[in-house]
Amino acid sequence: MIYDYPKLYDVLFSDSWKREIEFLKTSLQRYCHISGHGRFFEPACGTGRLLWRIAKEGHQIVGLDLNPNAVAFCNKRLRRHGLAESAILGDMTRFSMTNLKQKKPFDLAFNFVSSFLHLTSESAALSHLHAVANILKPNGIYLLGLHLLPRGNAVCSQEKWSVRHGSLALQSKLFRLSLDRKQRIETVEFRIKATTPKQCYEIVDTFPLRTYSLQQFRCLLEKANRFKILETFSFDFQDPIQLNSKTEDVVFVLKTNEQYRP
Repeated sequence: MIYDYPKLYDVLFSDSWKREIEFLKTSLQRYCHISGHGRFFEPACGTGRLLWRIAKEGHQIVGLDLNPNAVAFCNKRLRRHGLAESAILGDMTRFSMTNLKQKKPFDLAFNFVSSFLHLTSESAALSHLHAVANILKPNGIYLLGLHLLPRGNAVCSQEKWSVRHGSLALQSKLFRLSLDRKQRIETVEFRIKATTPKQCYEIVDTFPLRTYSLQQFRCLLEKANRFKILETFSFDFQDPIQLNSKTEDVVFVLKTNEQYRP
């Protein structure tokens, strides 16, 4: 899997970190009403490419990921920057304050790169939403980035991008192999070509993702009864997204449901 190559994964998604970090900090102030340091949690944190940066500014952070290579990479980097090793190996559908070794709930959770779609059943998605809500403060915020499936023919069936970091050059292609709208599963292939002065190699990974139309995601939130949608963006507070049947990439600002009673 691509997640077994944390260095490549980290470089591949390195270009967007500035706007994502700014979005996190602004969200903390705007929705949690915290102008100082906050407590952040990232399920499916991967390499922790955002966690260590937000921690360097004095915020408290915890990450969770199912891949041991990614967790080791994240903790090694945190240690290198003089920060506590706070990435934990675990399942994003089953975690609690005890699992996360925490006594105080979090102000804000975030998941920006559609890792939520790896949860290929409704029961897994519901378990995840309940677990996140349970570790947040009352009126806590979950920033969830999703690629929605628009009505009719999907506008985007593949993505290509290239990144260079020092002598390492990466070319990537993510594209759909198949789409089953009835079962709500798309199978995608992720290809990465890595080139250095001494070698050139390719990594190919294929995996299923659960699909959501806007209406299906709204129905999931209603069934979970733990979050309500406050606003929707694409990492730009000056340009909110107006949701409709053609919406694809969006960051949902979700607030814990005060009416929930366990």
